[in-house]
Amino acid sequence: DAAILLIRNPYKALMAEFNRKYGGHIGFAAHAHWRGKEWPEFVANYAPWWATHTLDWLRFGRKVLVVHFEDLKQDLFTQLKRMVGLLGITACEDRLLCVEGQKDGNFKRSGLRKLEYDPYTPEMRKMISGYIRTVDAALKLRNLSGVPDDYYPR
Repeated sequence: DAAILLIRNPYKALMAEFNRKYGGHIGFAAHAHWRGKEWPEFVANYAPWWATHTLDWLRFGRKVLVVHFEDLKQDLFTQLKRMVGLLGITACEDRLLCVEGQKDGNFKRSGLRKLEYDPYTPEMRKMISGYIRTVDAALKLRNLSGVPDDYYPR
């Protein structure tokens, strides 16, 4: 009856999932997919899911630990201790240090390939910003910290 809800910046989450869907687990989507109809359709379908998934867990979950993906990347050890604590397990520090030492493993996309343009249209940004505000308000209603500031585009 407890859950760990991992929330990632929706702009980065959408791009990562699009790359996974069209480029494989550690690959990248081809430029034709980004420039074609696939990207706008993907954003229209998956951006609402980003919000409803989070909102459903906040609404129906009894005991929910919210972990922001960016915090997990920034301070893996502390966040893992929080997660293990929710599960009621005593965290063996050696195991947590082992995980932290392996965080740059083979099972993630290299950060070397970046798009040379912003794939988000103003309309997409407006829609996603609305979802961010909704999730932020729902987090605060549960007396949790809201979404990190960097979720909002500058």
